[in-house]
Amino acid sequence: MYRIKEIFYTLQGEGYYAGEPAVFVRFSGCNLSCPWCDTDHLKGQEMSAKEIVKAVLSLWKEKDSTPFVVLTGGEPSLQVDKTLLKELAAHACYIAIETNGTRELPEGIDWITCSPKRNSFLHQHFADEVKVVYEDTY
Repeated sequence: MYRIKEIFYTLQGEGYYAGEPAVFVRFSGCNLSCPWCDTDHLKGQEMSAKEIVKAVLSLWKEKDSTPFVVLTGGEPSLQVDKTLLKELAAHACYIAIETNGTRELPEGIDWITCSPKRNSFLHQHFADEVKVVYEDTY
């Protein structure tokens, strides 16, 4: 089971895929405490991999194209595993993830966006793109 904050359809707002239709799967929980984070990590609905995929497919509006799924959080690497990735891949989903890079990711992810945070150690040694969050320090 996975703890999911929300699943929603929108346009990707940043990075290489900006403007592309996507279904976001926002996981609850994180191993960092960034002051600007917009996710309530204490709440979430328990869902199975099959329930997540069912929700993704029901929200995907571009029925004649490959579902573009963005796994985000919180920190999705705390929960994303081979079971979920296999279930998404079985439905021909293109899988992207937005991670802080503090945990190594399982195989089966098509696009990795790493957003490293200050005072954290990177365990993910590859990313397709890096997102830097500017932290105002004054």
